[in-house]
Amino acid sequence: MTANTKNKKRGSVAPASTPASASTPATAPVGTPSPRLLTADRGVLFLRLFVATLLFTQAITKSQDYLMIENEYPSIWGITSDQVVTIVGLLELGAGVLLAIGLFTRIAAAVMVVVMFGAAFLFFPGQTFAQAELHVVYAGIYIFLLIVGAGRFSLDSLLRLGEK
Repeated sequence: MTANTKNKKRGSVAPASTPASASTPATAPVGTPSPRLLTADRGVLFLRLFVATLLFTQAITKSQDYLMIENEYPSIWGITSDQVVTIVGLLELGAGVLLAIGLFTRIAAAVMVVVMFGAAFLFFPGQTFAQAELHVVYAGIYIFLLIVGAGRFSLDSLLRLGEK
């Protein structure tokens, strides 16, 4: 019985035609993510932190230039323009914090999808598509986070460790 036949019975070695350097080392712990998955998780982490930074910037701008921005926002559904600015600013700040730490990521992303589509099509209905384009791009990013979640480097991931 050859060494390769013994290993095939145990199922721990790649076929003989595959060079050993191309296969995953047998010493890798079970459940260790591949480098490709880690790269994807790093990409999601970057995107979450990048978008959170933009949300923090928007929330700070709304608080510093409140009186000027208040005039840009419409009153809608019985909510005055100053209340709309306050609500949107608080949503941006809250979603930014949640996205940065990766907690309730899908919920925060879903809220921001609604805010961005609201900004693009409801709050500012007279805009051209070119003017609303940035809101739509943001919505696309939030939809991506809604689909993929927070990734490995997040509190969402840490909280789910015991759920398997």
